[in-house]
Amino acid sequence: MRVLEFRFSPRLILLWALMFVFMLGSIESLLAQKSLPKILVIGDTVYTQPAAQAQSMLKGRVEVVWATIQPGEVRNSHYLLKDLDRLLGNESWDLIHFNVGLGDLVYRVPGMKSFRVMSKEAGGVRATSPEDYEKNLVGIVKKLKKTKAKLVWASTTPIRHSATKVFQVGSEIEYNKIAEKVMTSHKIAINDMYSHVKNLIDMNRPASHGADPFHFDRKPLHPPIVKTILKELHLLRPVKGPVKVFIMVGGWSHIGGGIVVGTDKPRAGANRGTLDDFVLNEKTKASYSHLLEKDGSWATRPDVWIQFDRRGPKSGALGIGFGGDRKRGIGTELALGHQLGNHFEEQVLVLKTTLGDPSLSQGLQPPSSGTTGKFYISLIKQIRDSLKSLQDKFPDYSDKSQYEISGLILQLGENEKDVELFEKNLALLIQDLRKDLKVPKSPVVIVGSGRGGYDETEFPEIIKAQQRVSQLPQFSKSVIYIDTRNYWPQKDARNAWRHSEHRLWYNNAESFYRMGEAIGQGMLKYFKE
Repeated sequence: MRVLEFRFSPRLILLWALMFVFMLGSIESLLAQKSLPKILVIGDTVYTQPAAQAQSMLKGRVEVVWATIQPGEVRNSHYLLKDLDRLLGNESWDLIHFNVGLGDLVYRVPGMKSFRVMSKEAGGVRATSPEDYEKNLVGIVKKLKKTKAKLVWASTTPIRHSATKVFQVGSEIEYNKIAEKVMTSHKIAINDMYSHVKNLIDMNRPASHGADPFHFDRKPLHPPIVKTILKELHLLRPVKGPVKVFIMVGGWSHIGGGIVVGTDKPRAGANRGTLDDFVLNEKTKASYSHLLEKDGSWATRPDVWIQFDRRGPKSGALGIGFGGDRKRGIGTELALGHQLGNHFEEQVLVLKTTLGDPSLSQGLQPPSSGTTGKFYISLIKQIRDSLKSLQDKFPDYSDKSQYEISGLILQLGENEKDVELFEKNLALLIQDLRKDLKVPKSPVVIVGSGRGGYDETEFPEIIKAQQRVSQLPQFSKSVIYIDTRNYWPQKDARNAWRHSEHRLWYNNAESFYRMGEAIGQGMLKYFKE
């Protein structure tokens, strides 16, 4: 038997070593390519909420970090200059968005080492003189420039009249001019947060939080921050328009509530009925693989936007987190968005309106009924306000993109007592929405009230009324009824969550997903002919 003999020459060993180093370098290069640009946001308390909103809105595109203030410290130019090294850390930042100003303008107790505010009338002195403010800004800029990061200065937001006890209204204008002079001389981009806030709010009215100048009545401060970050890093994406807008209107089933357990990726061993179980279960995972990225995390879909401003602004690329009141739930919008995105080449927007649990007999009466319900007025306002501020919600959108309302989804009927009045007003609602939104031929999907399934149908008469409306002669080619009873969860799949609710389909994610697929397929019948 012949034995093969291998000899390792020094040259061969060196060659293998070089190949190994090259392979390691390639792996490191691939990992580096996958890393997201890192953004540091530095500012006073004003920036706490918008930084968090920017972080959420830009997830998957950049990594936004909010520079935390140490307890007991007031964020002003003196403190920032002293603490800047700690805030910067050893990280490599791609962009730093920074501001100080309000902490410099506040009046404080003179001669006291610790910082305590005191009104000017009581003898308080301004925290930072104009001369020191300019000097401190120059020092801050010099330090920041050493990071080699792109720098963006945010102008100081306006002082409200309700804050006059410890601030002087208009003093921020003088300090913004000082900052502008410093930033211009150092060729640093300026994000005009002053004008943004000034255009949002009546500054003469008292703040909803009393004399606190750091709150702006829940108005969105994050849009210019998000836009500036994407613009400066050349990350704005072209949008193919006109954007196809699909508007969802409904009650609890429309709100959704399908349970998603894992925040970043599905969690193994989750209860049946959760989205986690469907995407990991051997029997069903093939049907849900498109909901996951290659690394196993929850996927988002940038060619489909979603907005659902329930209990605070919530918008972005289609993914989990737009159902119910939970941070990571789903409703029918998830599957609907995928259906629409697969069909249209143009950007899609699913606008999920919020009305609570409306009734067409009381509250949501359409104008043609003789009484315009308060929820109808709210609905029209929501839609118009959303379409007017698309660029605030979706920074890639521009006026050049334009939009068109392409379809309406109505999931109503679960809060009705008068079936006859419901049927009459549902027909009038379709007519009035088309008129008020100026889309006379917009396709409409009526989603059947399928709670209870076929065996224990909860709303049999409402379902008949929904079907009759869809069959009216004037709606024969533009309104479709979708039956949802087949998606009611089986008894052994109703324990998705310890607080599962009957009205929310036992929080069964598969039910909401399959309903969404049916709604999407029904809507697309009008676009495939």
